[in-house]
Amino acid sequence: MNEREIRFGGVRYGFSVGHGPTSLRALTRKLEGLDADRFVIIADTGLSGEQIDEIARCAGEVAPTTVLPVTADEKAKSLDVVNSLAEQLIPTGVTRRSVIIALGGGLVGNMAGLLSALVFRGLRLVHVPTTLLAMSDSVLSLKQAVNSSVGKNHLGTFHAPVFVWNHLDFLDTLPADEIRSALCEMIKNVLGIVPDRYAAVAARLRADAQYTPEDIAWFIDLCVDAKSAVMRDDLHERGDALVLEYGHTIGHAAELLTGGELRHGYAIGLGMLAAARIARELGLLTAQEEAAHRELLVLNGAPTVLPAGVTLEGVLRTISLDNKRGYVKGTAGTRDLILLEGLGQPHRPAGAQITQVPEAVVRLGIESITAEVA
Repeated sequence: MNEREIRFGGVRYGFSVGHGPTSLRALTRKLEGLDADRFVIIADTGLSGEQIDEIARCAGEVAPTTVLPVTADEKAKSLDVVNSLAEQLIPTGVTRRSVIIALGGGLVGNMAGLLSALVFRGLRLVHVPTTLLAMSDSVLSLKQAVNSSVGKNHLGTFHAPVFVWNHLDFLDTLPADEIRSALCEMIKNVLGIVPDRYAAVAARLRADAQYTPEDIAWFIDLCVDAKSAVMRDDLHERGDALVLEYGHTIGHAAELLTGGELRHGYAIGLGMLAAARIARELGLLTAQEEAAHRELLVLNGAPTVLPAGVTLEGVLRTISLDNKRGYVKGTAGTRDLILLEGLGQPHRPAGAQITQVPEAVVRLGIESITAEVA
């Protein structure tokens, strides 16, 4: 069992990584320490009954436990579904001493996280992530959000878990594409924050996504190190930690336009490729630094072109509603993007990590991921 403490500003919470029966027994002991009068598990319906029952048994040994299923689908990531969960949760007898357990991937974690922040103005939250993307990325943040009808993560707040329990056995049944997708976010951390880990990551990546538990724990640890480095004094991710949104503006647009069929990590990988081309066009990155983006993504077996049907105009229209607008005063004819001026070096015009890019250059960046071009 690997245990460490996550520190974002004044917020601290435990972060454990383990596998096997000892991991589940340790989870029960951890839950006992919360002195909760009830647990409510928000469970991803994509999990097997056995997987859900494992965690329900751990919680049930400590206090009365209710399981509320939710579909892990971008269309379900809405205030309507959060309200429906609240209407099911409150009659179970929850009090301010109760704890919500988010059991699922990042999408379910976000819905359970926002629910826990809203009910009684804040119930305690425990994350038990079941995907590598959630383990290595989404639970390493205080952001809890759902989608509006016009864009991703428009409605949310900040709410910290009391602890995160990563049970690696959940990854045994994940499709290879889910592993590769998650590692695109790790690649983002390497390119934007810890480029000194580039060679070590390149040596470990496998296009077939066949990794040992030790490999997975190493990847997760890298992500914890990277995110902690930029969030230590920026828990709301508005300053140094904005680099964590690298690739997300164009990536989120592509993800939204496919209705979530394009996996999140794959979308972010494509967004980074476009951002790298834009930065090269602006003279911020060298051709070699741009190529470094593609190299890691290819080693990971990730796509390097947008899915059929995702158009340049559609992406441009969607990024005009991106949730990062407003960090700097808008300028007509430009789009706000996070760019690098070297690996591990966010571009900071006027001190902010937002670059206002002429739309013509943004078009070039998007075009670069619509065909296999260097």
